[in-house]
Amino acid sequence: MLDRFAAFLDRHARVLLTTHENPDGDGVGAAVALACHLKALGKDARIVVTPSLPENLRFLDPEGWIEAYDPQGPHRELAAWPDAWLLVDASEPHRMGALFAAFETTKADRACLDHHLKDAPKGFDAEFTDSGASASTELVYDLVRPRLGRNLPPVMAQALYAGLVSDTGNFRHSNSTPKIHQAAADLIAQGIHPARTFNALYQTATPAKLRLFGRAMGGLQLRDGGRFAYVSVTMQDLEACGATHEDLDELVEEPRRLKGVEVAALFSETADGRAKVSLRSRERVDVNAVCRKFGGGGHRLASGAKLDLPLDAFIAQVEAAVVGQIGNDIV
Repeated sequence: MLDRFAAFLDRHARVLLTTHENPDGDGVGAAVALACHLKALGKDARIVVTPSLPENLRFLDPEGWIEAYDPQGPHRELAAWPDAWLLVDASEPHRMGALFAAFETTKADRACLDHHLKDAPKGFDAEFTDSGASASTELVYDLVRPRLGRNLPPVMAQALYAGLVSDTGNFRHSNSTPKIHQAAADLIAQGIHPARTFNALYQTATPAKLRLFGRAMGGLQLRDGGRFAYVSVTMQDLEACGATHEDLDELVEEPRRLKGVEVAALFSETADGRAKVSLRSRERVDVNAVCRKFGGGGHRLASGAKLDLPLDAFIAQVEAAVVGQIGNDIV
């Protein structure tokens, strides 16, 4: 697959890199590392994200390559710029959010690079997916490491390491394979500092974020004998705490800390009025199967979905599906 992907990149001179809306460490890390590789090959590469680059990921962009999507300003003609549009860390075009309208109209070759569980990707001229990989940054690492044959540029190495950390939960989750640890060790040997990366990713909370976590955990709900735990956050909660959607990062992990919890969930209202869920499984329950029922997806142990429903109604539907899945997966 990676040989095909390398050939795809070789055929194009102007590559636009995007990722899913509300970008995370893996999507941003993979995009930055790819941009670094493409620029070294003499190609034009741009990275555009929506709605913006989260504060805790800005250290991955020391060169200022990442652009926040502005369709009424500098990105009015974005669809006409590339000869290849690559969606990184997602294989469903709608996950690009506001960028999707431009993606639909582009004449560029459209492709995706992803590691999530999904049916055959649709809407692309080429797809490069491997659900056996732990992260999209793992795929990029496997692409560039043997081809460069030397130490990676510092910007690339940092981006790759941060992506591996992000999608493995700092190497705590079950996708922390021996291969991932070997890649991480290689990047550390090249000068990456694990403690600095961890601090940049996870130690940047604001008072507003901590107030939001406290408010959310005050409404903690337990179901199915304590095997399902969830919290919910409304737009009103965000406003009351002076917080933003960016501050929701990692909140879903808090209910999973409880002894006996098999599945944890964070329900939230999006800025455009939809309901959203992020699900995390401790080990045995397939939460990807739950999210696929609502048009979402992800990994077996970490998935999400959005639906155009009132939050309370969405919670009731997902709760029923999760409890049913727990019954199916745990004998």
